[in-house]
Amino acid sequence: MDIQLIKKEFDQFKKLYKERNLKLAFLSLEKILEENPNQIEAIFFSGILYVQIKNFKEAKNYFLKLIKIKPDSIEGFFNLAMVNYKLDLLDEAIGNFNEVIKLDNSNKDAYNNIAKIYKDLNNFEKSKIYYEKCLKIDPEYKNACLGYGGLLLKLNQHNKGLSYLRSGSGFIRFNKDKVEII
Repeated sequence: MDIQLIKKEFDQFKKLYKERNLKLAFLSLEKILEENPNQIEAIFFSGILYVQIKNFKEAKNYFLKLIKIKPDSIEGFFNLAMVNYKLDLLDEAIGNFNEVIKLDNSNKDAYNNIAKIYKDLNNFEKSKIYYEKCLKIDPEYKNACLGYGGLLLKLNQHNKGLSYLRSGSGFIRFNKDKVEII
């Protein structure tokens, strides 16, 4: 394994990525992976690039490979969960986010995303549990405040729901037909 080649290609990758030249950025990562097929950062960034071009199936393969090599990779599980969410594999996404929580039980984004998925599935009780766990970690987490507030409105807990919506957004405007969060 030629460390200098890998360093040179990573520098090239970073430059190309900043320039948004994804095709050549992919080529830099491929050169690294030819030299060292288990190079964790190259595998991770390959998955990220595939997400950016919306090739979620290929991204999933890279994140699975990353987790196989490094089973304690929070970033691997988190990004795999996001990809599974995009692929509408919600049970898998929940499982991946739960792996993130096993590795880091203070990961508010994992709790928040599980809450959102359960809300999408109309499983409001489970959604509420995960929003509450998230907000216990960070009571001012804007995304969770908004999601939890909206959930509470659906559960007819209007005053508490509006309070969380205000915490997350600051302003709420009521129209005849809808509530707008500004």
